[in-house]
Parts: sequence; structure tokens; C-alpha cells
Amino acid sequence: MHSFLNQRTHLAKAVLAWVTASSLSILALTAVEYRSGRQELLDRAGATETLLAEKLAQHDAHLSALGAIVRMSPEEPSPSIQGLSQNILVRYPRIVEIATFRLDEGAARIFRYGHAGGAREEGGRTLDDLPKLSNVGEITTRALPGIHAYDLFKLVEPGRILRLRIDANALLAGEEPPQNYSTRLTLNDETLALHGAIDAGLLSTTTGIVMTSHTQPLQLEIGRNFGIIELVPLRLAIPLIVGWAAVIWLSVSYLQTQAERRGHETRAALLKQEATLAHAGRVNALGEMASGIAHELAQPVAAMLSQSQAARRALAMGRQDILEKALEANIREAKRAGDILGRMRAYISGAPAYIKMVPLHEAIIEAMRLVEADIDARAITLNMNVPSDLPAVPIDVVSFQQVIHNLVRNAADALGGRPSPRITLEARWEGDGVAIIVADNGPGVETGSLHRIFDPFFTTKADGLGLGLPLSSRLIERMDGSLEARNDGGASFIIRLPLGEPT
Repeated sequence: MHSFLNQRTHLAKAVLAWVTASSLSILALTAVEYRSGRQELLDRAGATETLLAEKLAQHDAHLSALGAIVRMSPEEPSPSIQGLSQNILVRYPRIVEIATFRLDEGAARIFRYGHAGGAREEGGRTLDDLPKLSNVGEITTRALPGIHAYDLFKLVEPGRILRLRIDANALLAGEEPPQNYSTRLTLNDETLALHGAIDAGLLSTTTGIVMTSHTQPLQLEIGRNFGIIELVPLRLAIPLIVGWAAVIWLSVSYLQTQAERRGHETRAALLKQEATLAHAGRVNALGEMASGIAHELAQPVAAMLSQSQAARRALAMGRQDILEKALEANIREAKRAGDILGRMRAYISGAPAYIKMVPLHEAIIEAMRLVEADIDARAITLNMNVPSDLPAVPIDVVSFQQVIHNLVRNAADALGGRPSPRITLEARWEGDGVAIIVADNGPGVETGSLHRIFDPFFTTKADGLGLGLPLSSRLIERMDGSLEARNDGGASFIIRLPLGEPT
């Protein structure tokens, strides 16, 4: 009888110990699952914040680019604004509308841009419908919760306001979160977008993020709901009965959870790095366009200055013939500067290149006329082999001559202080097209720099901008050609152009 009682006591203790151990294990398991889910929420919030910050920075960049075009377009509707706006609306669907407002005597004229039907003017609005902007460059936002959007306003110049309308739902579009996640986007306490249900599970947790953009102070709230099955998975309860086997199984599960967590953290870090690099690339592209205009206009302006000085000397000497030649040269350079600006404006607005069939021999001879005086002044020998029977090719003449001018001037700069300096310019048939080679007998390009020579802002010159070669490469690509660099007893640049009619 005593033995029986002892067995029952031991059994009761064992059952009590098992219940206690099982309860503690379940509590521990619940805590681990909750902590893992909380960390996953923070990882997802960090990745979402990074992607959202990149998109907000893109909106600021679009405002800057559009603002510059608006200031250059005093008359509206403007084809330049329409071209850039249509390109933005196609590439960034979350931007649903681009409009400008011209303020005039208590009313505002509105022009809507970017749609397939072209720019159009609509009825006026009162100034009460628009935010109060007093300083040029000032930016403000206005929430539109009824349509899940917000407006981004910028005072471009006195009396002219630019507006972007952003779809808040599209701003959060991307990889769909799991069903147990919720996302809310607010602006000035107004809810613009809500995905999923907040506080819908047995246990929930949220994290709030205030975006650091001073122009778009959005608030992002991401939540995660936990169900009982998620906190205490049934597949983990059975191993608790078998003691050490359950402990081993839980250890393996914990290690797996840790590995998955590290994977989430690594992917979030990579996403953040990629977003940072993409943002830097877009900012560099905008800077490249602005600096490229200044870089290319420096050439005709310098030529006009030189010819003007020659004209002044001719006037003092009474040489009417030299004076007339200098004035004619100035007229040509002024037209060339205007052509360069026209090509740059077309490039920014997304217009196609002005391609026509031009005899290759004539195009090269005309381009070399611009640099002959500089080559002679530097005592550089110029060897030209450009047969007159070469075919006509489809090119943008002004852009092509810009490229030839840049390559020859770069070769002349590389020959400074070299004995017996020589530049060779050759044009020849090559397969189904033609090749134009500009080579020199200088030191060539450093091997470690050859693969970066066409990168924007990379330069080997002490006073260089690093824009001439990248811009030259892009201009040739717009003619369906290519530009290649290599070392061959000095630096050698090869332009390859196809034959045929312009498309």
C-alpha cells in the first residue's frame, strides 16, 4: 500500500513537473516568437523607410528639374514642360498629375501637363484654393485624404506655382506585406493610405517612423498582429512531451530563427545601400546635365573671344578684310552656341536627336576648322586621312562636330611638353559602317583608369570637369553609334557609326 502511494506521489510530481516544464516552455516559446516577430517588424520598417525616403528625394529632384524648365518657359502651355512632364508621369506612375498656376489679380490660371492629349489650360481658381507661398523656392504640402493623395507645391518664381500630385497608395506600392501586417501613411494627422487592419489579432505591436524629408513630413506606422497559432505553434507543443527531444528541437528552431533574422538584416542593409546608390546616381545625372551645358558652351564662347580680339587688332591696323573674317567667324560661333543650347534643351525634354544624312568628309573637315588655329599655335603636327569618297551617314551634325572637337582638344592637351607632338585623324570603311579614329603619340590613358574614362565627373586633368567624354559618348549613342577608348602608342578614340537612312 505504501509503495502504491509512493508511486502515485512520484507520478503526481512527475505530472506536476511536466506541467510546470511545459508551461514554462510554452511561455518561453511565446516570448521567443513575439521577439522574433517584433524584430522582423523592425527590419521591414527599416527597409520600407529606406525605399520611401528614396521616393521622396525623387519628388524633390523632379520639382527642381521642372522648376528650371518652368523658369525657362515664360509662355504657357510650353512644349518643354510638356515633354519633361510626360516623361516623369510615364516613369513614375505614383505622380498622377503635374500642373502650374499663374497668379493674376486674385485668380489663378491652371495648366495641366504630361497627359497624352498634350498640355491644356483649364478654368481659373481663386487664390484661396492655393497655399500661401511668399519666398521663391518655398515648398509646402497639402493632404488630400478623400482621394488618398497629397499635393506638393513650390513657388518657382513670383506669380508662378508648380504642383505635383502624389498617389499615396502607389507610394507604398511594391512587395505586398503578409496578411498579418498593416501600414498607415499620414500627413498632418490626415490618413492618406491604410493597408491591413491595425490591432486585429490576439496581440499586436506597432512602430512609428517620422520621415526626415523637410518638404514632405510624412508619418509612417507599421503594425504586426499575432494570432494564438502564431505565438504557440501546435507543431512545437508535441515535442514538449518527449523531454530532451523537445529541448533539442526547440534549440534547432531557435538557431533557424536566428539565421532567418540575420538574413532579414542583411537583405535590409543591401536594400538601403542600393537605394542610397540609386539616389546618388539620379542627383549626379541632374548635376551632369547642368554642368554639361556650361562645359560645351565654353568652346564657342572662347572662340568668339579670340576672334573678337583679332577683330580689334584688325580695326586698329585698318585691315578691313581681316575684320570681316573675324566678324563672320563670330557669327558662326554664335549660331553654333545656339545650336548647342537647342540640342541640350531637346536632350533634357526627351526629344529625339536631329538626324540627317551628311557626307562624312564634309562633317569632319568643318569640325577640324574649329581647332586648326589651336593646333597650329601649339606646333602640333596634324595627319588627316579622310577620303572624299566616304559615304553620307545619318548624324546630328552639331553633336558630331562637338565630339570631334572634344577628342582633338583632349589629344592636344595630352601632348603638352611632349617631343614631336602628333595627332592623327583617320576615317575609313569598317564592316557595315564607318570608323573615325582620333589618336595621339602622348602618354596614353593609365591602365587603371581606362575602364572609368567615360564615367561622369571622372577626370585625369587637374582643372577638368570629367564631363566631355561622358557627354561625347551619349551624343554618339543617340546616333546609334559607339565611342571606344584604348591605348595604342598613345591614346586612341574610335567612333563607329552605321550607314543607312536616319530613323
